[in-house]
Amino acid sequence: MAGIPPEIVEQVRHACDIVDVIGSYVPLKKAGAKYKALSPFNKEKTPSFYVDPSRQIFKCFSSGHGGDVFKFLMLLENMTFPEAVRRLAQRAGVVIPENGPHDPQARSRREELLALHAAVAAWWQKLLKTDPAAEPARAYLRNRDFPDSLAEEFGLGFAPDGFDGTLKWAQKSGYSLEALETARLVATSEKGTRYDFFRGRLMIPIHDESGQVVAFSGRLLDPEAKAQKYVNSPETPIFVKSRILFGLNKTKRPIIEAESAVLCEGQIDLMRCWQKGIRHVVAPQGTAFTDQHARILKRLAKEVVICFDADRAGQNAAQRSIDVLMKEGLQVRIARIPQGEDPDSLLRKQPVTVFENILREAKDYTRHLLDAACEEEDISTPRGRGAVAQKIAQLIAKIPNAVQREGFLLEVARRLQVTRAVLEEEVRKAEAQQRRTETQQRNYSTAQEESSSAVAPGTASEPLHVDKMIEAMLSLLLTNPELVPLVSRRLNPAWLEGLGGGEVLSNLLDAHAHDAWEDITHFMEECDDRTKDYLAGLLLTPQPAPTEVTLERHADQLLHNMDKRWKQQRLQILEQASKTDSLSTEEKMKYLVEIQVIRRQFPDLNR
Repeated sequence: MAGIPPEIVEQVRHACDIVDVIGSYVPLKKAGAKYKALSPFNKEKTPSFYVDPSRQIFKCFSSGHGGDVFKFLMLLENMTFPEAVRRLAQRAGVVIPENGPHDPQARSRREELLALHAAVAAWWQKLLKTDPAAEPARAYLRNRDFPDSLAEEFGLGFAPDGFDGTLKWAQKSGYSLEALETARLVATSEKGTRYDFFRGRLMIPIHDESGQVVAFSGRLLDPEAKAQKYVNSPETPIFVKSRILFGLNKTKRPIIEAESAVLCEGQIDLMRCWQKGIRHVVAPQGTAFTDQHARILKRLAKEVVICFDADRAGQNAAQRSIDVLMKEGLQVRIARIPQGEDPDSLLRKQPVTVFENILREAKDYTRHLLDAACEEEDISTPRGRGAVAQKIAQLIAKIPNAVQREGFLLEVARRLQVTRAVLEEEVRKAEAQQRRTETQQRNYSTAQEESSSAVAPGTASEPLHVDKMIEAMLSLLLTNPELVPLVSRRLNPAWLEGLGGGEVLSNLLDAHAHDAWEDITHFMEECDDRTKDYLAGLLLTPQPAPTEVTLERHADQLLHNMDKRWKQQRLQILEQASKTDSLSTEEKMKYLVEIQVIRRQFPDLNR
């Protein structure tokens, strides 16, 4: 990023309203809650260029371009990303510390923000103990068997439910409105009214490694409220999520002494472990586990024990974490939590020795993935053994240590009752595929670097083609995020395989499942340009929800249709496979039973 710190980029983004910036280039006209104009990229007579101030994005339907304020400047001014950041920083009066961390202005701003966070955290902590309005938060902690001593040790607090209680208290205490806005403790409505970012929530302060409060996580208290369970501080000059592991300010020394870190999914999980004497624990802070997180742990430990929830979302997150940790050369083991449990619930129900045994018996990630693959497939059949061999070969191909690779290869061969030569052939295929993928990625990266010097304002790259059913679901969930839990529980990942936009929907659900969702703008930052362009268009022209049924019923219908379409495809495969002469009687019966199950569920499917 040409030396510009990520926190400065975020500060520039928040300081530059996209309507003001784009309005200085093209005349924008109000169009409901949005703005429109003739495209600045193409000649046209009818406006197709829209700006959404609430999401701080634009979309040009004639060229296909869409994105944030930086993308607009890169396109229109033929700039690189660093050039766009510097131009907007100059416009907003944000100082980019060219002299590094010793820049006096950056240092004084950081000190002010740290003082503000410490003061607000202390005030919220006092409210949790004494304010009658905080009784719902105290009741929540009592119901979770969360002792006062633990809440005090981690500095838990309560953000008042008023419109601007924190804002008024902070200003009365001498903190500037500018500092409150930079800290993202205060937000601004479309009408220009300022209000508290956190309201009516149990507050968990987030500390950096030195123990200073740099951000907050707010837990919803009303289970009936249609809002996100957790709301996390957006990134600020003192808070970059990819550089923070929750609890590390307390657990760093135990991790160093144990030479091992237990990676939990949530903050409550970590605090419960700490209470029960399991101290070498960390948790990602409201985002996916990143390369930077892995590098932090590598400084402190030799191994990481992943202890995520047993549900689909938790296991998907565990798999992604394995890949990141492997790249850093850390030893990785997987703790198998019983279905329906997490560390917090397990430690509340069972003696601590039960959880300690789970950690002690955690298998090396290779054995864990082999067990999981064998549970998913019937390895008593040739088809099942072939499917497991193909899946595990991809894992073996990634193991850098030759001794570890050889040992695991022999173990898999014994487990599947196949010869070493057969398995080696599958590994060679997997290695060849990896080389092709790496070559494609290098070529893509080279092309991106060559084009990143400037972004031409002509026609956008080939647009993302999204299946109509996926698009309907994305549109519904982006405008009604309270439906995400319902969809996550019922959606089978297999329904999305091979469908345009399926990966976008899967990533969106995963972000919500792990409290990594803040808003669509931050979600889009993690997407490639084609996806950004597509989402910008979808947000500005969402599909209208049907009026004759409730939104929940509409979500149910979309899920039903996805299931039906997948079952139709599955039925065709099964019927064709069941006619194959090479199948055993047992395999044919298995296929015929599944065909009957599908027919009973969807009797109107085409034969």
